[in-house]
Amino acid sequence: MTTLTHESIIHQPAIVESNPYVQRMNLWLREKAPWLLTSLLAHTVVLLCTWLILELLGFGIIHRQPVDAVSFEVVDAPAVTPMLEPLVLTNPPVEQSVIEVTQNDPIAFGTAQGLEFVAQPSNETSGPLGPQSFGPAYSTIVGFPGYDSTQPRVTNGFLPGKAASGGDGLLSRRGDPIGKLISGATQVTEQSVAGALNWLARHQNADGSWSLQGFSKQCRGAACGGAGTIDSDAAGTALGVLPFLGAGLTHEHGGPYQQNVSRAMQWLIGHQKPDGDLSAGAGGNSMLYSHGLATIALCESYAMTKDSRQRLAAEKAIHFIEDAQDKAGGGWRYKLNEAGDTSVVGWQIMALKSGVMAGIAVKAETLDGAKKYLAAFKKTSQYGGLFGYQPGGNPTTSMTGVGALCTQYLGAARGSPEITESARQLMANLPDGSQRDIYSWYYGTQVMHNMLGPDWDTWNRKLRKILVDQQVKGDTSARCDVGSWDPDRPTKDRWGDAGGRVMMTSMCALTLEVYYRYLPLYQLDR
Repeated sequence: MTTLTHESIIHQPAIVESNPYVQRMNLWLREKAPWLLTSLLAHTVVLLCTWLILELLGFGIIHRQPVDAVSFEVVDAPAVTPMLEPLVLTNPPVEQSVIEVTQNDPIAFGTAQGLEFVAQPSNETSGPLGPQSFGPAYSTIVGFPGYDSTQPRVTNGFLPGKAASGGDGLLSRRGDPIGKLISGATQVTEQSVAGALNWLARHQNADGSWSLQGFSKQCRGAACGGAGTIDSDAAGTALGVLPFLGAGLTHEHGGPYQQNVSRAMQWLIGHQKPDGDLSAGAGGNSMLYSHGLATIALCESYAMTKDSRQRLAAEKAIHFIEDAQDKAGGGWRYKLNEAGDTSVVGWQIMALKSGVMAGIAVKAETLDGAKKYLAAFKKTSQYGGLFGYQPGGNPTTSMTGVGALCTQYLGAARGSPEITESARQLMANLPDGSQRDIYSWYYGTQVMHNMLGPDWDTWNRKLRKILVDQQVKGDTSARCDVGSWDPDRPTKDRWGDAGGRVMMTSMCALTLEVYYRYLPLYQLDR
């Protein structure tokens, strides 16, 4: 047995060097080392060059996707958010308010919340249609702030003096003092919105889209029914995701619906054509309807998240609308550069407005053209505030709502003759549950919400009760249609056949989100 001593350890190198095997190894290394090092260096250079070439060609193992081929995947998440059960919606005996506000005096309420308001000089109380009931204007916002036809583009956000950033112009923050000020929401309406989101989440396709016609494939138990006649998954997907965005839910904010929003946005961007078209092949009369809706969804998502991966797609979508405009009359219709109709015009102007709120540039000549289209209706109404399907046609309440909202977005003052004329037409045709027209109510609600005041209070109280009462109630464990709105019951909606249950549920939910989805144009300045 060998014992290691202090002296043996000191002389260990001599023992090792005397080993013949070690001597042969040292000799081999001294002779071969230069060749080995040279070979290792050469192979390393060859491998690096090969890797760089593959990366440049797009086949590299860490090659990144381009901006317009974005993925919003969340790791280890299910394909579609599972149904949140149990959900039970009931008809409450009394409309109980959590954030009810007296709309007749919103300024006093806002002051109590610590908000400041600046009165704007105005002669709105004595317009050509007589004294107005809307009261004084505060911090009036006129059209697209910064709009100037002498400049090539408009680039600033929708609120004056502020560049668009996450959430500017898109309130989407419940509990915010401003949200309370402009609110007409109640606990019951918020429960209705929650029910709608639940139904939409349960009827989303696995690839992230919604189908206006085939959503019943996702039903549990008896099919919901109410398929639409329009074949456009782009329109269905935009309508499906917009209520989530309206509630402030995005692909970045987490929560139970993050994957629903994420996959919907991925589907929309993944189906965008190189020219910016988001209609995903929708033909016939549906192309620009579908593109406009999808552009609104994309711009609202980008406005709230400022996700750089969405910006390029949103810009391309806005440019497609600019290129599709009828340059002679200023409108939009079914085909590119076709003489416009007010219905299609409404979705395109809303899309442009959403783009501006997101900080995306819009051509000044496009906005000038839109104003030209709307001005053509001055020939068929006293002050240009009554709108028909096309210039020269008879005015209707639904098209008046569309035209009035577009007129507000394009710069009409709160007490202007045309807006006053529009508001009076809407108030003379208040929502009626026996004659459902969610398309007309959706636009009319936004117009009156911009106005605020007692007329808005009257409109809002009447409509929100109708929508809450007509939503399908029950327990999701017993029936699949709970949380949706039926296009045929309790009475047939005017446009229910076309858009079906998905469109009805989306637009009813969006109407109940108006309180915090957008800031009123004429009332607030932060």
